[in-house]
Amino acid sequence: MKLLAVTALLLCTAALSGCKDTTFEAPPSDTVSACDAQFVGKWRLLTSDDNDDAYYVIVERGCKRWRFIEDGKDDAKTEQTVHLSFAKAGDVPLLLVKMDPEKSSANDPHARWSDGYMYLRYAVTGKTIRLYSVDNTHMAHLIVDGAVSGRTERVTREPGDKSAKEPNEKELHFKTTAHDELHNFVAGDSAEMARVARLENIFDTHDFYTLKPATDAEIFRAKKKPAKP
Repeated sequence: MKLLAVTALLLCTAALSGCKDTTFEAPPSDTVSACDAQFVGKWRLLTSDDNDDAYYVIVERGCKRWRFIEDGKDDAKTEQTVHLSFAKAGDVPLLLVKMDPEKSSANDPHARWSDGYMYLRYAVTGKTIRLYSVDNTHMAHLIVDGAVSGRTERVTREPGDKSAKEPNEKELHFKTTAHDELHNFVAGDSAEMARVARLENIFDTHDFYTLKPATDAEIFRAKKKPAKP
């Protein structure tokens, strides 16, 4: 559940549900900032269930560098491939996440549906920062209903998968299970992205990430290996 996987902070919020994501074609504003000084510091990244997994983020002055630490070691791949910036959709502050495409996707005609930004609404509460991802199920409904332009794709079973069970009535109509995939793409220019980001209930307020202040002693403490039997 390192940041690269947590977002899938983030092409796939698998830490909180099944593999679900929403990609926006453009930033929500022509004015995008490289930094919000409130993020500068040393943080522990927690999910809303406040589990014991230890993942840390160090944001250096001016947001010149974002370091992602797991088990006391830098996650160099995440640092090199995940790019973060800031913008506002009206008065809604957003952390924008853009990931480098996989080399294998160069000739993939579907790759264009993941070429964009993930949005996280954030709020500073005391000494912590909460990050709210998009409610992907709600977004899928909006796309299907025509309120938002783009594409939505739900995968509940692969062709030829003999092990998967048939969905029951409760699992239908976008009520995804832990094994579902739900991928949304919101299409349009910056003005349209800002409109969508300001729609009611776009961001999930139940499942969220928290950045909590951390010390060097916490961050660089290597994870203890279980004792041999």
